[in-house]
Amino acid sequence: MFGEPSHLSLRYAALGLAAGLWAQAHAAPFEVPALANPPNATHQVGKLVWLDLETTDLPGAKHFYGDLLGWSYRDYHADGVDYTVALVNDHPVAGLVRRPIVNDAERRSAWLPFFSVMDVDQTVRLALKAQAHVRSAPENVPLRGRQARMTDPESAVFALENSSSGDPPDEPNPRAIGTWGPPALLARDPAQEAVFYQRVLSYTVVGKPADGGFERIGLSSGSHERANVRLLLTGTGIATPHAEWISFARVFSTADTARQAVKLGGRILVGPTREAHGATSSILEDPTGAVFGVIELPPEVVKIETP
Repeated sequence: MFGEPSHLSLRYAALGLAAGLWAQAHAAPFEVPALANPPNATHQVGKLVWLDLETTDLPGAKHFYGDLLGWSYRDYHADGVDYTVALVNDHPVAGLVRRPIVNDAERRSAWLPFFSVMDVDQTVRLALKAQAHVRSAPENVPLRGRQARMTDPESAVFALENSSSGDPPDEPNPRAIGTWGPPALLARDPAQEAVFYQRVLSYTVVGKPADGGFERIGLSSGSHERANVRLLLTGTGIATPHAEWISFARVFSTADTARQAVKLGGRILVGPTREAHGATSSILEDPTGAVFGVIELPPEVVKIETP
């Protein structure tokens, strides 16, 4: 799980679709999650260590994900900023922040993944040489660490994080229902995108069998697959004009969760689909357009913990 909460300054600004949640414009004391508690000195490069949902309907998002994934919440408000921490078994799993609608192009909500790195500034320089762009320059967030927001060569938005408390440890088995598994990048050129992230996040690139029609390339570090890259197919219901990171929440039943998402006002974009390793996944869209996935792992590898 992600670590227990600690105090830091949350600084939020609308920098465009999922461009970042902290900026110099606002400063207010919040109690938000540290990435590791107790602290450690480990940084597991390339690991997904946090997710933020930038949403145009914070109450609606809380209702949708709470009913769908069993999340509970802690709410914070200061200096005009609304921020919510989502919890599973009282452990933080994500942040939800209200984003004002500036124009029609910014009506779509989005999830922003944070990947662990040893040195944010050095990683930004590597990414720029590999044709990435900076959306939010590296900055220090008190008690949280150093962060930057980027877009990759296919315009997928992601964030870099060097946590001042270290990274949460890997666990030998999947974690609780409602927590996140490895994310997938949907890309028009999976091979080239895999090369980009290999250069920037030091992944080992591993070819995988196609999952339900998706070309799939694994991105690993150590003995763990940290992420994968898949072909962004036309005609699937995914309307994004560029590559996009999709994070997958663990569920008991992908089919049941997908049906529930529709009842709650969401949409099924892809699946449910049986994957090569025995899992079943689906890609969904919440009522304000944020795209995410759900995954049902094979019974033999599931560690059952419920909220």
